Amino acid sequence: MKNEEKASLAGRFFVPSLAVAFFSTWIIESLTGVFLVDVATTFFGSANPVALATTGQLVTISSVVSVVFAVLLGFLSVSHSHKRLLLIGSFSVTLGILGCFFAPDFLFMQLFFPIEGIGTVVVGAMAFTLVGEFLVVNRRPRAIGWILAGNSLAGIVGSIVIGLFFSEGGWRSYLLWFALPVSLVSLAAVFFSVPSTPPQEAKTVGKEAYISSYKQVFLRKSAVSCLIGAMFRQAGFAWVLVYSASFLRQQFRLSLASVALLSLVGGAIFVLAQIVGGHLVQRVGRKRLLVATLAISSPGLMLVAFIPNLWIVLIINWIGGFIYGMNFPAGISLILEQVPESRGTMMSMSTIFVTFGVGLGAALGGIALIMADWTGLLFTFAAMQLIAAAVFFFLTEDPCRK
Repeated sequence: MKNEEKASLAGRFFVPSLAVAFFSTWIIESLTGVFLVDVATTFFGSANPVALATTGQLVTISSVVSVVFAVLLGFLSVSHSHKRLLLIGSFSVTLGILGCFFAPDFLFMQLFFPIEGIGTVVVGAMAFTLVGEFLVVNRRPRAIGWILAGNSLAGIVGSIVIGLFFSEGGWRSYLLWFALPVSLVSLAAVFFSVPSTPPQEAKTVGKEAYISSYKQVFLRKSAVSCLIGAMFRQAGFAWVLVYSASFLRQQFRLSLASVALLSLVGGAIFVLAQIVGGHLVQRVGRKRLLVATLAISSPGLMLVAFIPNLWIVLIINWIGGFIYGMNFPAGISLILEQVPESRGTMMSMSTIFVTFGVGLGAALGGIALIMADWTGLLFTFAAMQLIAAAVFFFLTEDPCRK
């Protein structure tokens, strides 16, 4: 079936349903963020450093399980319906939320929290694979921008909802009355609004097809370089995910409430950046926009290290965050077009490298902080952004601009 015929199968709710699915995967992350102290207290009776560190290992366990499953997903995407896999991913998110809600002890929590992590990997990989399958090439970047915005928006909405209704540490109530309904809406949206691959395209595949899908990814220099570039790009993003809030609290003596409010502003800017970036990709080009935003945003991080004024630092951070945020739709669009015949495998591998990237950024940032304080940390993250820009510029090709 031709791309134009496939595209006609994707109705007006196709992209919103994928955005809602992406939105649902972020909701439970509050358990190891905002609610970390409360979850630790529930299972260990206190929030001492040992209890907090132990509870925080939920993220480590989930990441390991997710990486292992992402490898399996690369095989499954060759022979199984991408919509069916997306439904499995959405259902896993729901199952993980329910398991965490009913968890009577920490062991039970350790079993079900990674199930949600598996769902997150599947939804992330299959959502973009389906975009490549059912939307024509000039519509894909905008769709990717909106889907990514749904993920970022979840952090903003989640913070507001927690502040208004669950600020007393009711993490189980949060799962029951907010996270679970959102996941069920996501499951329904995917079921009713995402089209299935036409029956005549179903095919029987053998061992050679599975091996071929991985060869197509790892034997193409541009495809492998995209994965490596994405890893360093995500490592640079660990500045926002892990360290930026602590930097503001320590350097400018801000309260937790003030940092939370500033994070909401930064999150809103990031959502807007992803939408704008999705609209600019087709005009500027995937590779060109990706490299430019990485290169332009990195000097701002180095400047922050030498500026003592809070408001100037915030303005630089917000402007840099907007520029940096535009690279995500460009990056995913570039990765999506590298191996059209094995998009499922390519996007599954992308989730692995992105996961590695977060770990790499957190580790290198921690080492730099210990050895050279905040200045060293900021320069380290700027360097990782520039490395990513160099990898994308010198080693990748945009198949849509040959």
